Amino acid sequence: MSNKRPNKETTVRIPETLRRVKNIIGVFSAKGGVGKSEISLNLALSLAKEGYKVGLLDADIHGPSQPVLFEASKEVIDVKDKLLLSPLEKRGVKFISMGLIARDQKPVMWRGPMVSGAVMQLMAQTDWQELDYLIIDTPPGTGDAQLTLLQRLPLNAAIIVTTPQDVSISDTKKGIEMIKRLELPILGLIENMSFFKPEKSNKKYYIFGKGGGKSLSKEYEMELLSEIPLLEKKEFLILYDLETYKKVFDSLAKKVVKNMEAIKKTVTQVIPQKKG
Repeated sequence: MSNKRPNKETTVRIPETLRRVKNIIGVFSAKGGVGKSEISLNLALSLAKEGYKVGLLDADIHGPSQPVLFEASKEVIDVKDKLLLSPLEKRGVKFISMGLIARDQKPVMWRGPMVSGAVMQLMAQTDWQELDYLIIDTPPGTGDAQLTLLQRLPLNAAIIVTTPQDVSISDTKKGIEMIKRLELPILGLIENMSFFKPEKSNKKYYIFGKGGGKSLSKEYEMELLSEIPLLEKKEFLILYDLETYKKVFDSLAKKVVKNMEAIKKTVTQVIPQKKG
């Protein structure tokens, strides 16, 4: 896939709050239930552990899950100067989600343009300050809402998440084709739930099939960044706190940094940087 991409500065207005953000990466899945939110969160934690300044935006308006995953569902965000939202800072990651604002537990019944508008407002009105990486947990699917959102977000690159099942692979192909239409560089593919490994056992069980991600990565000539296993874990435990997952996400973070640097050498910088 070509890394050439039109300069979006002429079509996307870059909010002032993002002008000190060096890299914006969208974590995308064409299918719900593949673990995209947990991958976004733990990738952000690993990048922060490496010493990078990291932000995490939960852009899934209909079902924001990051506050629960981040154990922040009861926390309150502050408004700075009556204009900007002050993101929560959890474990070295600046974090914002509609779930921190809409607390009445009612389902959000919005159409595509309203969803993309709400996400852009949340993104633009957050006081991110200086970041090396802003990870965006995007809504699942390939419909008009997702397409409109991806067109409006000033992304530098995307990461694709799938599981090994045939139905997930089929949907992921549609997602990849949509991202190719937008000429957005793809850092690589992650296969989540690759196999199940019981505690105190080295035996692997391929519950959802085997090799789907590897075949897909070869078909589209993209790197398979990681094959993430299913492990037994306590409820609400952040994956990064488990040594096995820590190794997985530390390896993933290094590949993301390396691939992002390679892409930036061949693509015109999307986000104009503020000097000084």
